[in-house]
Amino acid sequence: GVNSVAEAIGASVSGQGRIRLGGDIRYELNQRGADGAERAYFKELGTVAESADMRSMARLPDGSDQALVEVKAVDGAYPLYGRLGTDPGLSHEQLFGEQNGAYGAAAPDILFARLHLKPGDRIHLGKATIELRARLLDEPDAVSDGFAFAPRLLISLDALKASGLVQPGSLVKYIYKVKLP
Repeated sequence: GVNSVAEAIGASVSGQGRIRLGGDIRYELNQRGADGAERAYFKELGTVAESADMRSMARLPDGSDQALVEVKAVDGAYPLYGRLGTDPGLSHEQLFGEQNGAYGAAAPDILFARLHLKPGDRIHLGKATIELRARLLDEPDAVSDGFAFAPRLLISLDALKASGLVQPGSLVKYIYKVKLP
């Protein structure tokens, strides 16, 4: 039985390892982004996707309710492998871009239910207004992000910057995934 489980895990890793890791190589930096020399090194290796993870509170605009969320802010290269599954399926710009004073986001059903929301509703994340434009169905690299204490809120790096949440001392993790040529 143990050998069967080990073989199944091995087959899954060899067949889907790149998707689950989100790249061929993954670098993590805590409480700071990569400096110029580090970014140049990553780019020498191949195509780079940058993301940032942190926990925060998402609030309803009227302040009547809030929920802890696991924020994942991604760039335009995300995901390097696999496919982001959302309902509705939107382009990166449609999903995350700034429209009518709000950045876009995707979240799983549990966040919609917890805050009694539907697609198109807005929340506040720090100083930023976030519009929940899609339900998050499949995040290809979620396994590599580890255990989550709260529902995911998938936003853009621009939205995270606009939120003002990243400050000295913030518990933020920067992740650089590289797709080798």
